[in-house]
Amino acid sequence: MSDRTIQNLFLANKPFLDSLTKPLKAFKAIEKITTCRTSTLGTSVYVCPKDNTVHEQYHSCRHRHCFLCAEKKRQEWLEHQKAKLLDCPHFHVVFTIPHEYLSLWRFNEALLSRYLFRASRETLMTLLSDKKYGGICPGIMMALHTWGRKLDLHPHMHCLVSGGGLNTQGDWRSLGEYLVPGGVIRRVFRGQFQALLKQGLENGQIVLPDDLSRASFWRLYRSTYRKEWCVRIEERYEHGKGVVCYLARYCKGGPLHPKQIVSANDREIQMSYLDHRDKRVKAQGLKRDEFFKRYLMHIPADGLHTVRHYGLYAAASKARHKRSAAVVGTLKGCDPGYGERLRAMVVCCRQCGSPMPLSYQRWRAWKGISTNKESLEDGASGNVQQVDESDHANVLCEKERPPPIREEIFFGLNA
Repeated sequence: MSDRTIQNLFLANKPFLDSLTKPLKAFKAIEKITTCRTSTLGTSVYVCPKDNTVHEQYHSCRHRHCFLCAEKKRQEWLEHQKAKLLDCPHFHVVFTIPHEYLSLWRFNEALLSRYLFRASRETLMTLLSDKKYGGICPGIMMALHTWGRKLDLHPHMHCLVSGGGLNTQGDWRSLGEYLVPGGVIRRVFRGQFQALLKQGLENGQIVLPDDLSRASFWRLYRSTYRKEWCVRIEERYEHGKGVVCYLARYCKGGPLHPKQIVSANDREIQMSYLDHRDKRVKAQGLKRDEFFKRYLMHIPADGLHTVRHYGLYAAASKARHKRSAAVVGTLKGCDPGYGERLRAMVVCCRQCGSPMPLSYQRWRAWKGISTNKESLEDGASGNVQQVDESDHANVLCEKERPPPIREEIFFGLNA
């Protein structure tokens, strides 16, 4: 399957998607995914200094659910995380809210997302600050996922917790082979999340679904106290790089890989998934409206940060992080990352191999911006251009020169 499989699927069903009643976040996602790396979003033009070739590179949409433009962002994010992660063992903890609260989640997505972040953070920070479980301030990275392997609604929080931290005296202390007892962390997390729900309803912040009355909510609320919540603590990792690489696949690019699309028509879409119970790859068929409903359901609310850092990894803990890194080091420089190699790439001419500088850019004309009609006739849009060569107009319009050859580019590395 091509990297454009999901985009082509959106394009083929654009009339159907336009007819759906959907929130603004879904409308924005559809518009950006369907126009990503097309002339609609504008073009960057690279010209060979010897006038052999001209390359036009279409702009990316930069939407976090778009698979096409996610690879570069994913690698840049990985490089940033490796510079932050301490070179020590890490634990992978997954917090999941009960499925009884799924209808409440659909009506309060942004609010309950913040509750899940806060309850997970308070659970880990409270327990690990207790001398019985280490008495430290750890480094914590959290990533919110709302989907299961079948694209169904399954809100859960992935947490990467350092296997050590600073104690009250500011000295580094390791946790050993285990984090905290499973029963303890489940009970504390349940209490933290339930307290936030109760406070939110009493303050009028939570919107109840039409089929859930206030009395029904309190019955549901009490019933969830009688069940054991799902908090999974994986075996200790010698470093956190593996978990970060796993999270990077889903933090950028959406919940679905194009290779998972097996077949598609105007009635049904077949997709593959890995069943976590028996570790076997299986296939499921979803009706067209159900597939897009599930896919668009997982687009984060506007302004919601799905990855956050706490403890030693928080932005406000630079001094404590520096003190910890002086003891155990960080993952930066462990191996040359793809992100560094990507930044070193330049556009090269296929005819002579010379680096092709950026000549000019054409941008999409947004409402309220005056446009030049002659530029629009030439395929340009908008009144904004970034000029890297002052005489690029003369170079491109000089009639006595033979027209350059337009070919696909290849990439080389800066010396």
